Amino acid sequence: MNKSNIFLEYKDIIEKATRFKQAKREKTVFSIGGRGHYENPISDVLAFFIDSREEHGFGTLLLSSIINLLNISNEITNLDAEFIEVVEREAITANGNRIDLVIAGSDWVLVIENKIYHYLNNPLNDYESYINTRYPDKTPYYAILSINEIYGVPAPWKNILYHDLIFEVKKNAGPYMFNSTNGKWLFFLHDFLLNLEEVIGEYKVDQKMIDFVQENYSKILNLIEVRDNYITSIKKQFTAVINEVSVTEVIEKIHNWSPRVAIRFYCPDVWGKETNLVLVLLPDGKFKIYYYVYGIEKSKQEFENTKLLYRGYQDWKEGKETILCYKSELTYDLNGAKEEFKLIVQHLNNYFKNLE
Repeated sequence: MNKSNIFLEYKDIIEKATRFKQAKREKTVFSIGGRGHYENPISDVLAFFIDSREEHGFGTLLLSSIINLLNISNEITNLDAEFIEVVEREAITANGNRIDLVIAGSDWVLVIENKIYHYLNNPLNDYESYINTRYPDKTPYYAILSINEIYGVPAPWKNILYHDLIFEVKKNAGPYMFNSTNGKWLFFLHDFLLNLEEVIGEYKVDQKMIDFVQENYSKILNLIEVRDNYITSIKKQFTAVINEVSVTEVIEKIHNWSPRVAIRFYCPDVWGKETNLVLVLLPDGKFKIYYYVYGIEKSKQEFENTKLLYRGYQDWKEGKETILCYKSELTYDLNGAKEEFKLIVQHLNNYFKNLE
């Protein structure tokens, strides 16, 4: 394969990979806490909104939505608070297994197994035995609530999807939207549904990304090597720029300032051990330039700063105000960056030469 074809192939891989870059999502109270994708917190919130006896003011909105998806709305009609006997989280069977959610009405009982990411390997027979023993006079119904469809679900269990539940809840939420008594819980429900939508979206992207990476893994490794070789080449070119100004030892260190890459250049024999000049590689292929000056006594910093601050640069301090820092907001192409970099090398050389 000639170079032209190789470049076209890699270009195609890069363009496909950009599909998996996730857009910044709206934060929710769940994502802020870092547990928005965990089954237990989601089950806890589900239990709260399913329970029509709770203070949220949404009545049977969640419960009736689930029952509609199970196609049993003709069989279960008494959903109001006065008919709900039990809404229980993690009911423990005789064998010590835990059932995610049990809701019992006057003559029926609904079991919900919540599956976010995990495979279905629960002891469903044990769950059924527990329900039949505890609620012998009630008609049992069994649901597995999941992000993606689960194949091979045994009867009498039925699989319903979060995507469909969210749609059903939104479709039926109209009468509750203008109820001034449940404003707090309306916000909370909206946030909960938004969090579920984000979890669903992330999961689908993750699955597609995994398939893409598996299919193109060797090519992706080659691209990473190309990137690393590019950074090494840039490092060598700018070391050469320093040596055009003064032949001296140059130490380079590469840092990941994601999504940027920073290459620090140290000239200990000229600038001292810690002062360094930084070339920042930007995601768009352009460059920025920073420099950091160490070892200036605080009492002398204000005066020395007047000599260190290069035209067009901004200054600030770091390291408990012991490090004088400078950067330009201008961005450069490769040749422009080399010219600017050379000027800053000369600027630092002159400054430290005058200190001698």
